[in-house]
Amino acid sequence: MSHPDTNRASSSLLRPREPLVGRLQRYWRDGGPWGWLNAMAVSVSLVLVLGLLSLLVVGSFSHFWPSRLVEVELTAQPGQSPTALTTTRGEPAADNRHLLGELMHEEMRRVALGEGDDARQQWWLLQTSSRDGAAASWQWLPETLLDRMTFPSQALMLEMRDGRTLYGMPRALSDPMTGEMDHTPDVGDGPARPLSEDAEPLFSRLKMIESERRQLQALRLDSEVLSSRYQALQQSLESRRSATADGAAAQTHEDAELEQEMQEELEEVRSAFIEREGQLSALRDALAGGQLLLGGNGGYEGRIALDDIRNAWRPNAMGFSGRLMMTFKRFRDFVAGAPTEGFGGVWPAIFGTVLMVVLMSIMVMPFGVMAALYLHEVAHQGRLTRLTRIALRNLAGVPSIVYGVFGLGFFVYGLGAGIDELFYSERLPTPTFGTGGILWASLTLALLTLPVVIVATEEGLARVPRRLREGALALGATRLETLKRVVIPAASPALMTGLILAVARAAGEVAPLMLVGVVKLAPDLPLDDSFPWLHLDRKFMHLGHQVYDLAFQSSDAFSSRPLVYATALVLVVVILCLNLSAIRLRHMLAQRYKGATE
Repeated sequence: MSHPDTNRASSSLLRPREPLVGRLQRYWRDGGPWGWLNAMAVSVSLVLVLGLLSLLVVGSFSHFWPSRLVEVELTAQPGQSPTALTTTRGEPAADNRHLLGELMHEEMRRVALGEGDDARQQWWLLQTSSRDGAAASWQWLPETLLDRMTFPSQALMLEMRDGRTLYGMPRALSDPMTGEMDHTPDVGDGPARPLSEDAEPLFSRLKMIESERRQLQALRLDSEVLSSRYQALQQSLESRRSATADGAAAQTHEDAELEQEMQEELEEVRSAFIEREGQLSALRDALAGGQLLLGGNGGYEGRIALDDIRNAWRPNAMGFSGRLMMTFKRFRDFVAGAPTEGFGGVWPAIFGTVLMVVLMSIMVMPFGVMAALYLHEVAHQGRLTRLTRIALRNLAGVPSIVYGVFGLGFFVYGLGAGIDELFYSERLPTPTFGTGGILWASLTLALLTLPVVIVATEEGLARVPRRLREGALALGATRLETLKRVVIPAASPALMTGLILAVARAAGEVAPLMLVGVVKLAPDLPLDDSFPWLHLDRKFMHLGHQVYDLAFQSSDAFSSRPLVYATALVLVVVILCLNLSAIRLRHMLAQRYKGATE
């Protein structure tokens, strides 16, 4: 008697095997490869996104991380003298034998030896102190000219307020009382040491100067308030006196007392204003008197005003934690700081980008939703409606620079010039709204993103079940009430999807903004504490334009390259935060109206 397992094994062996071609065809019909291809596409997308973010982080990290300072001692070769060395900007070397700076890059080059022979030689790129107002100076050094490299612990790296970077050895510090240069400043506790050995007195003075700068800013604001108050009181008092002199009103005893009180208050405000101006003058003199003397070791030589120094540190004396804290501090200053003629901070650009996106969203969403409601709920679904939808989808693919040209011609030269003639004729020929501004930039980007919002909203309206509309109408609701209380709430997640797509496209646009209001350096923010608070006629700064300007318009491309990465990283983070806010709101709306579209 045969075993059942033996019979099954023999029957499987006798069954003919399926041909390879048939198995492959069945594998393709079942969709096997497509799952792997989809997984590979998702993996590649994730790798590209992470690679982009890593490039931005690492590229910007090199600018904020305090690198070690190196002192290079040069050696003269036959037929070549260190005095003949020049920087990449055509400037002479700091001195004959020494250079102080940061080693930024190294590479191998082929050098001709003669007789058709060549050899590979190592070259070093050294960043030295800025000269002639440049952001940085660079010098390529072959290894044959390097005699010795040291890392002095007392070497200073100074970040100036005008964007320059200086390297040097501290020699003397001006005395706060006499103004004379002191090589051994007193620190208050312990014996005085030469400044070249201990730079703590310099850091203490810089902290004191920073406190004085904040005090100066507060006094300046207080002085402006007192000045405005004094002018208002003076005008009020003069108007009352002129009215009495012309006989327009008889002066009573109460009027005389009120005038006397106003005169006394005017004198008090005047005295307070004079006192504030005296304090301001004293603080300005104190700030202007502090000086630092640098010299020797191939670094910057000369006197520097302490008020011109933004940051100062000794990279070679720092540990890892100190370098990390300095990196965060420099990045914080970069994000929250104001721009300068050099590089400065990007806070006005962040503010301008966010404000422009908010204004654009306020403008585009009502018109986009109303247009989608008309096309889907009101208009007759005929040939004209289909042509309109095709036109909207084609408008979404129009290059952004075309919208910029339209915004320049229609908004700036058309509407803006008309507004100036009607309401600001006394300021002409100086334009108010007849030039680029944040209002025209927001309107231009609203037109740019309008097709995206309409298409996304209409797709959301199409997903609202017809039974909801019929049920509302059957209960006695009007068509307007049905749209307002049933259809639009149910389609609200789709509205937020349109907003997310609009923000993602508008926040990174640069080409149209260059025609309708964005500038490299804006003196004032569009939003401040003066009436009417939101100044729509002002020009503004934008992070995307900052990236373009640093990448293509900078005179020192090597120095600005890390700042390009840092600004692009900030732009990505800003767009991500805006999108996450909209996504969060969409999720809340989807949870609230869950089941309405099912």
